[in-house]
Amino acid sequence: MTPLTILARTATENAGNVARRGALAAAAGGVLISTIATTAHAAPAMDLKTDVKTAKLNTADLQSLTAVAKQAVVNSRTVTVPINAKMPIEMEVLGTSSGSGAAGEGEGEESTAPAVVSVDAPDPVPVGQQAVNIALNYLGITYVWGGASPSAGFDCSGLVQYVYSQLGYSLPHSSGALLGVGYQVTYPEPGDIVWTPGHVAIYAGDGMIIEAWAAGMPVRYTEMWQNSPTFVRVT
Repeated sequence: MTPLTILARTATENAGNVARRGALAAAAGGVLISTIATTAHAAPAMDLKTDVKTAKLNTADLQSLTAVAKQAVVNSRTVTVPINAKMPIEMEVLGTSSGSGAAGEGEGEESTAPAVVSVDAPDPVPVGQQAVNIALNYLGITYVWGGASPSAGFDCSGLVQYVYSQLGYSLPHSSGALLGVGYQVTYPEPGDIVWTPGHVAIYAGDGMIIEAWAAGMPVRYTEMWQNSPTFVRVT
């Protein structure tokens, strides 16, 4: 029981339908309190111990409060929401499901929330395989002694040097010096250097090599012909 409750009940006992609705709405919204604090026709202070049924407002005070409350109700902004209004909620999920949902969802309902599916990125291509892919672009380039570019031609070490330079590696233009780059392996993988005294080639996988092999002849893709070569891995 508060002064606000007493004023609201007293107003409803003494006012008509319009005044009653205005007073109750104003009391519920706190308007009546601000009116009591600021209006020149403020209701007199009341003792909380006074019986509610004996609390009375004179006609002037009641009319003043009713008018202010009614005006507050008229000026108040009203927000209406349709019964079938929906609030979309975005959810981040892995994968999708149908026919069942989380607790609280309807049986068989389909979710309209956007699904974020995690997709694994493809594995990067190994550097050695990249070297093979680049070398295949130069098949048919004529062997030229000392050549180290597509425009000037290639010798065996010039082809290896140029291919790996496209991948950011600086290799010597010498078959003998290429034996000392990287490290030696027993089983070759694509991109490894196939080294024999005086000659180098690029291992292409499956027993195949890419090489600049003889003066005036084109760079070729062929079966590995070397006997007991040394395999050098650059990376």
